[in-house]
Order: sequence, then structure tokens, then C-alpha cells
Amino acid sequence: GAGGRRTTTMAVADRSLVAATATAATCMAATLILRITFVLKTIHDDSNDSVTKKRRTKRKRPVSTLVVLGSGGHTTEMIRLLTCLEAKRYSPLAYVLATSDTTSLDRIEASPAARHGDAVYRIPRSREVGQSYITSIFTTIRSFIHSIYVATRVRPDLVLCNGPGTCVPIVMIVFLLRILGMADGNVVFVESFCRVHNLSLTGKLLYPIVDKFVVHWPELLQQYPRSQLVSAFVKHQAK
Repeated sequence: GAGGRRTTTMAVADRSLVAATATAATCMAATLILRITFVLKTIHDDSNDSVTKKRRTKRKRPVSTLVVLGSGGHTTEMIRLLTCLEAKRYSPLAYVLATSDTTSLDRIEASPAARHGDAVYRIPRSREVGQSYITSIFTTIRSFIHSIYVATRVRPDLVLCNGPGTCVPIVMIVFLLRILGMADGNVVFVESFCRVHNLSLTGKLLYPIVDKFVVHWPELLQQYPRSQLVSAFVKHQAK
């Protein structure tokens, strides 16, 4: 009867909707995979240096820069790195640091060599020193949520970081924005100069997804071929 035909029509419509949804989901997944592959290929391309130089010569607008500050020695190293940034070219300049970091910003402002940021953001640390791993799950989630706000607000062309754990959620969210085409998101990671034979945990996590990975010792260069050796803090004896 009429009721049976309506039931059959609804069943066909439901199957069509399920099939269309599955097809759309498959297309989205395939597009995402292709986009991830493209971004990673760009990052890992052996000719990336020449591509970067071409982009630099063609680029006319300033480079929106996000600098991740750490405490202690990380800030000392970052201040030296910031002296290499041309104010006119790398602008606007924003800083992001941990909410529990009470010294880094003061040291930046007190240093005549470092630039004052156009904006300052604070995010909670993923894990504080001595914090249990179980509770760090929740603080890590909270850190990622704050990082989403910072990254989507700044949408940096360049992220500069040198080892603090605070940079992990920031870099990963910026990497996601890059996949989605929402930011250029080039990342330069400078490993701490006191890392001679092994990378820091932060370095190990970020090594596969950053554009430039800088080390200070040839021992690390041999282990990690994508890295670049820069003697910014140490002078190596000529062989």
C-alpha cells in the first residue's frame, strides 16, 4: 500500500544520504592527506633552501613573526637570535610565553638588543616541573586550547623558537593552520647550544615538522641530516 511505498522511499533516501555522506567524508580525508603530504614535502624538500630564497626575493610585505620565549637560558639565547631580525622586515612581532614565566618578558624589555613585541600572549605550560603525568594530560589539553587562540589570532608567517616545551603546542597548531591554508607558518627551531649529543624532547617532537632545524654541534648534525649547523654561540675549531 501507500504506507509501504513511503517506507521504501524513505529507506532509499536514507541509503542515498549515507552514501553521499560517506563519499564526502572520503573526499575530505583524501584532500587532507594530500595537503599533509604536500606540506611535509615542502618542508623536507632537499631544494627547500633555494625555494626559500626565491620566496624571500619575491616577498614584499613584512613577515608576521611569532617568537616563543622560554625561561632561563632559553631567553638568553633568544635575545641573541632576535638581534638578527630586521625590525622593518619582521613585523609585526609577537611574543608568547608561559603563564608561570615571570622573568623572560622583563629581560626582553630590559635588553637594548631585543625588540619590544607588538603583542604578548601567555599560555599555560603543558607540564610543570615535577607535575604528575596523569594531571599533565589535562594541562596539555588546556595549553593546546590556548595555543589555538594565539595561533589563529596571529596567523604567523614565521615562528621562531629555541627549545622550551611551551613551543610544542604552538608549533603543532601552526602546522595545522598551514595544512588548512590559514597561515604560511614557516617554523625555525634552534636547539639549545648545550645539547651536544642528543636532542631535547622538544626537538625530537618537532624535528619532522619544522622548516629549519638549527643545531650548534657537528655531533647532532651527523645524527639529524635535516638540521643545519650554525655557530651562533660556540666556535668550532677548524680541522
